[in-house]
Amino acid sequence: MGRRALAVLGGIWLGCCCLGLASCGPTGPKLHPVKGQVFYLDKPAEGAQVIFQPAGDVPAGGALTPSGTVAADGSFTLSTYPHGEGAPAGEYQVLVTWYPPNARELDNPVNKLPAKYGEPGSALLKATVKEGDNVLEPFRLTK
Repeated sequence: MGRRALAVLGGIWLGCCCLGLASCGPTGPKLHPVKGQVFYLDKPAEGAQVIFQPAGDVPAGGALTPSGTVAADGSFTLSTYPHGEGAPAGEYQVLVTWYPPNARELDNPVNKLPAKYGEPGSALLKATVKEGDNVLEPFRLTK
């Protein structure tokens, strides 16, 4: 075999090895698209933060907490940092807080929602994420 043929074969072998190594890395959890809406006193809660905390036992390595920000029309989509868009399938407690956009700059920012919606132990709001696309019933928050 000539040098040129060896070089081509070596390049193919190296490419296959790199492809194999790239596909062996951790893939992360299986995520499913989740869309929902949040309204407070029947108005969109634009800027509110929605956090899904797993209900029940926490898996080894800690729990993933999908979250999203409410848009002007009241809609949100969940993403799970650092894995991407969506949430793992399961049962969740849903926490919602709504601070001003500049809350980090304020000494004592005030949540626009009653505290009961943002307390981890309260479990006022619940949701189930199933495999596949998820469109949740709107969360309608009151005083």
